[in-house]
Amino acid sequence: MLKRFNHINLTNHAYKIIMKLLIIISVPIVFFALFYFLYSNPMHTSNYYIFIQLVIMVILIASLFVMHFKQNSTNKINTTDLDKVAYKGYDPIQQKLLEELTTLNKQLLENDKRKTEFFSNVSHELKTPISIILGAIQLIEAKCPPYINDKRKSSKYHKTIKHNCYRLLRLINNILDITRMDSGFIKLNTVNCNIVYLIEEIVQSIAPYSKQKDLIMEFDTEEEEIFMSVDIDKIERIVLNLLSNAIKFTPAGGKIYVNIKRIENSVLISVKDTGPGIPKKLHSEIFERFKQTNSCLTRENEGSGIGLSLVKFFITLHNGSIKLVSDEGEGSEFIIELPIILNSESQEPAPVKENSSHKIIEAINIEFSDIYF
Repeated sequence: MLKRFNHINLTNHAYKIIMKLLIIISVPIVFFALFYFLYSNPMHTSNYYIFIQLVIMVILIASLFVMHFKQNSTNKINTTDLDKVAYKGYDPIQQKLLEELTTLNKQLLENDKRKTEFFSNVSHELKTPISIILGAIQLIEAKCPPYINDKRKSSKYHKTIKHNCYRLLRLINNILDITRMDSGFIKLNTVNCNIVYLIEEIVQSIAPYSKQKDLIMEFDTEEEEIFMSVDIDKIERIVLNLLSNAIKFTPAGGKIYVNIKRIENSVLISVKDTGPGIPKKLHSEIFERFKQTNSCLTRENEGSGIGLSLVKFFITLHNGSIKLVSDEGEGSEFIIELPIILNSESQEPAPVKENSSHKIIEAINIEFSDIYF
């Protein structure tokens, strides 16, 4: 292809040279013929007149021939080749590699789409039987409640089955959220609520879990109420995930602090612990999917590495942000900032439902299922 390109350039160059030569040669001949025609013997005028006509005809024919040759040479170029010869550095090998890479990229995107659909379908299929098993265990416990000092093996088995059902539900819910997030199907169901009451209720609900691990949990705020539009379920997921991490990684005898305050048109929610802390070099990775702080923590504590990536995504949906303040050996503090926005479609604050406490307890059981007390 490069040779053809060069051939065309040479043809155009030769055409220009030939035309210049014809003009240079023909001009003096024409002037010489005219001179003879004007000053020679009239008897020979007809011969000179014929001579001039021949010269002009030769020039015209030569010009037409060269133009025709140039046009034919140009038409030989295939229209599909014009894009390829647009630049002199075209390499057919590189073009072939580019086409192969384009095809491979399309295949990878298609495979990724199928993988996402597969995980979504499998997660739904797994969630149904696990929910049935969990419901059956809860029904057995409701019909035959265990005694306070019940040491029967069946009671322990029930507790083990229920605990691991919650673990599986937590993993499946995270996978479903990841697939929905990648597909763009996660939407917010916002209502106006008192964010102070919501956070305080969550903290009070997990107090028994912190006591089981000999941890001190403190909730502090100077605000009595801050009404704003949020997705209550997503806020619960966010706070529960941060608190479960704090309980998981903070050693016995440590402390966990939860604080909420208002700064201008934003709300700051802080979850701070006295755990081992996170090295600064890992701060940029902590919110990435499937990332763990280090291999030691991965071995000693359960976790899929999905939770914090979902936390950041849910906060982003609220047009908020989250940052980490931590260093190795100094504990960790996660600070959430959310804009105070009221939903005009629901002027009245969301009422406190009778089963809200039960929902929070169920959410806590799922979120804390990878913590062994």
